[in-house]
Parts: sequence; structure tokens; C-alpha cells
Amino acid sequence: MSEQKITVSGSKVVVLDDGTFVTDAGNLLGVKSRARIKGAMHPILIDTGEGNVLIDAGFGPELPPSLEGRYELRRKLDLLESMREAGYRPEEITAIILSHLDPDHIGWALRPRSFPNATVYVQRAALEEARKMPEEEERHEAVPLVERAVEESWCELLEGEREILPGVRVEVRPGHAGGHQIVWVGSGEELALYTGDLAPAKIWLDPDLISSVDTDPKAARTNRIEVLSEAARLDALVILYHEPTEPLVRVRRTEKGFEAVSLGS
Repeated sequence: MSEQKITVSGSKVVVLDDGTFVTDAGNLLGVKSRARIKGAMHPILIDTGEGNVLIDAGFGPELPPSLEGRYELRRKLDLLESMREAGYRPEEITAIILSHLDPDHIGWALRPRSFPNATVYVQRAALEEARKMPEEEERHEAVPLVERAVEESWCELLEGEREILPGVRVEVRPGHAGGHQIVWVGSGEELALYTGDLAPAKIWLDPDLISSVDTDPKAARTNRIEVLSEAARLDALVILYHEPTEPLVRVRRTEKGFEAVSLGS
């Protein structure tokens, strides 16, 4: 997918590409199945005029060893190539928001550090949860990377809501992960919402579909309903990180939950 560009409250919002992954459905849904599931990685670049913010950062140059054999990574472009096609260089990124510490969100930000002038923002609760996980868990593998970045003063641990730049605000909505951040872009009646892995693709607009990798399924369901209800009420643009073909949608309530509405509808 070539990058998509929109404008929200004067900020340029660019949907970037870090390829797609393919894995057994059971790795995400917790059920025995021969079915394969495909997901994209769509990091978001927000050009506010005062700075450039990147939201999430794909897998990095390659799959981490812990995922080899379980995930297949397919790419035409990686994140850095996608960014250059959109007209931006890595050194122009001034802030990176990591929604949480899964390997498909932290890659180019931490493994390796690919944006030399950017401050990385992570919720302290996300790091604390990862520290308590077994060493073989993918999220735990991020702990030394974040700790080193904090020690070197290019990562800041947040404790709750924060406006990173004017018109770019993080809000904590746990469930998929402790300290999971969503991002609101814009102000007034013109808003966009980045849901991260709280609702990462169209199938996850169903509040009752719970991922096997959610650390608190009850909180995930509650927060998904509240966040998507707010997006529907505000008619906000919703950005779906893992949606392969249509990452930019609006949502509306249905009898069973929520559905995606194409922007051209």
C-alpha cells in the first residue's frame, strides 16, 4: 500500500507502511485453527508544523528471533523506505509515541534506534508490566531496550495523559497491554483517533472478540466500547494500525457493536 495523506486540524497525517505479517489465527485468537491471519503495520507520521511525531514503529529490520517460525514478514517497503517516499527523513522525526511494547510496534524506534533526534514516549505502566513477564515473552524483550533509552535520556516514561505536541494527545486505555496508549490528533470538531492494539483492525471493532494476547480482556472490552463510542459520537477519523487494505475509516454503532464506514461512503 502506498502512503495515504490527510489533514486534521492543520496537521498532516501520513499513513506509512512496514509490510504485513502472516501467522496462524490461534496465535492471536487463542483457538486451534489451520486458518492463517494477515495483518499490516501502519505507523503514523503527524507533521504539526512544530515537529514530526511518529506513532508506533513496526518490526524493525527483521523479525525478532522469538517470532521466527510463527510469523512470516512480507514487505515491498519497510518503514524507513515508506517514510522517504512520503518526503520525510528519519532525522526529521522529533517524537515517537509507542502505544505499547509488542515487537511489531517498537522495532525501528528501539531495535535499532533509527530516529536520532526523536524522544520516545512510553507509559511507565507498560514498562512495569513487561518487567513482570517471563523472559521468553516478546514484550519482556523490550525491557532492556527501554531502560537503556531512558538511561541515555532519549526515552521518557509517562504517567497518564499527555499532550506531546499541540494537537497530539496520548490517553491511557489498558487491556491489550498495561499502559496501552491511544492517540487523539486535532482539536474541536476535526479529530482523528489512533487506536493502537485496542482496536487494530476491522474485525476488532467487535467488542466481544477478545485477543488471546490481551493481558486484561475485561478492561480491553470496556475500553474498546468506550473509545469507539466516543469516536462514533465525534465522527472522528479512526486509524487502524493492523488493517491491511483500509486503515482509514470512520466507525458507527450497530446492534452488535461497531462497524467501519469507508471515507468515500
